[in-house]
Parts: sequence; structure tokens; C-alpha cells
Amino acid sequence: MRRLPVVSLILALALAVPSGPAHAELLERVVAVVNDEVILQSELEASVRLSPQLQERLNQLGPSATPQQAEQVMREERANTLNDLIKNVLVKKEAARFQIEVSEGEVDRYLQSLAQQNQFQSIAELRKAVEESGEYGAWSDYRQDIRDQLIIYKTTQSLANFAVTDAAVREQYRKMTRGEESKVEVERFLFASDQGTQAARDAAYSKAQGTARRLRAGEAVEAVAAEHGLTGNTRREVGRGEVAPAVEDAIFAAQQGAVVGPLETGQGYLVLKIVQHMSSDVLSFEQAKERIRGELEEAAFQKAAEDFRNGLLAKAHIDIRL
Repeated sequence: MRRLPVVSLILALALAVPSGPAHAELLERVVAVVNDEVILQSELEASVRLSPQLQERLNQLGPSATPQQAEQVMREERANTLNDLIKNVLVKKEAARFQIEVSEGEVDRYLQSLAQQNQFQSIAELRKAVEESGEYGAWSDYRQDIRDQLIIYKTTQSLANFAVTDAAVREQYRKMTRGEESKVEVERFLFASDQGTQAARDAAYSKAQGTARRLRAGEAVEAVAAEHGLTGNTRREVGRGEVAPAVEDAIFAAQQGAVVGPLETGQGYLVLKIVQHMSSDVLSFEQAKERIRGELEEAAFQKAAEDFRNGLLAKAHIDIRL
């Protein structure tokens, strides 16, 4: 499940914003016109001060940074922040157009979650910290900021196109585990048709079924192998990424001693008896798939969200006056 980005608390920021008359005066000039709406200098400066990206970049400069370097970072992040504000205006317009709303209950639930994430016992403690930070004119302003973020997230989730298939999850698992010391030792029987006719394929499948049935009944592998002229040629070690995904999933999910198949492959019908799972710390596909799906969905959502916002931007009339 994707998590909505948390509004950073000012008390968690290392960037100290000087106070006093020189900084108390807000310049109420228009820095951008987005279709028929405006963004004010005061809105931009407030968002810049709260920007975790700005703080991170300033920290990366280190103590030896020159004023000119710091100012360059400030200019770039101001432009980036304005771009985000413009996109947010456009997304909220879409929310209004599609009547996407956020209830008071949704705001309260998110505030409760935010309080817990920041180790406050209650929303009241969160409110006290926000009010003492001095970064918001009132608690209602902070609450509106939360509502705006929720509306933007909810609208993007509703209108941006993204999906993660089961095949994508499986392929990501294969990539993650390829090369890991995770192997299964198997007895392998492959039955291929000599001719491409349906009758030949049916005969190969019948042999595979019979072999699987005999192995499940406990008949010795050596006896079955000898009958097919495979003495000494059935034992294999199978690693992740070495066989087709469907075969890999079946092998690694099966218990020691189990018989798998017949499985249809490009080479014929495959029957496998699991001899042993080699020791490994790698999680099985069943154990790892939900975490992998969550990670892929988060990445897919972020990309779709950016494409959605950029699409709105491309169609809008923007007049930047920064």
C-alpha cells in the first residue's frame, strides 16, 4: 500500500529561518499565473522554507560552501518549488472538475497517523508543536495544508494510470534472486514428442503422467529412470533464473520429496521430484511477493503521478513572473 508523503514538521528541520522585522514582511506579489489562478510570493517562500529537498541540498554543500553556492541552491530550489506549486494548482482544479473531495474524517485520520509517526501521543500534541513552530498562522492553516495534500494524492491516485501485473512481480523476484545461492536438487524427467503431431504430443504427455503417478506412489527413481533409459542422467541442481518462471515457482514452492508435474514447457512435458532444497536465506516467492508488489506499485504510482501532472502542465497557460 502506498503511503501519502508526510508533511514535514518544522521542528524536524535543521534549517533555521531567521525571524524579525526584515523577515516578517511578506511580499504579496504574483510569481505565477496558472490559467485563471495566481500564486503569491508569500506562498512560494513558505513552501521553500518547508522544502526537505532544499535542506538536503544545503547540507550536502558542507561547512565550506560559499554564499554564492548557497544562493545558487536557493534559486534552483525556489524554481523547483514553484513548479510543484503550479502542478498542485492544476491537480486541485482536476479534483474540483471530477468532484473529488476529502472529508473531515479523512483529515482527522491522517492527522492521527501523522502524530503517531512523529511520536506524539495525540493530535493535540501535534497541534501544540505546529503552533509553537510559528511556521503556520494558525492550526487551521496547517489543517488546510493537510487537506490540500490529501486532495492532490487522492486525485492523482484516481486519475493517473498505473498497474502492476503478476508477471511483473515474478520477473522482479527473478531479478532480485538471480545469482543468489539458492538451489533445489531435483530428479528430472523430460518427455518430448519426436514428431509435431497432436498424437505424438498426447503420447508424450501420457508418459509424463504415468511417470509422475509412479513417483508419487513411491516407486524408486532409479527403476523409473532405467525404464526410460535415463540411468544416471536425471539428477540436476536448479538455481533461480535458470528455468522458466512457471517451472521455477513450482520447484521452489514444493516440499522435499514432492513430485511436480507434468509441466508443459517449450521442450516437452517435465516431471520433477524434489530431492532437497539447498540452504539459503533467500525468501520464497510466496513470502516475498507482497513486498515486491508494494515496491513496484509505489514506483509505478510515482511515475504515473509525474506523467499525469506533466500532462496537465502541458495543456495549461502558465505565466511565470519569478
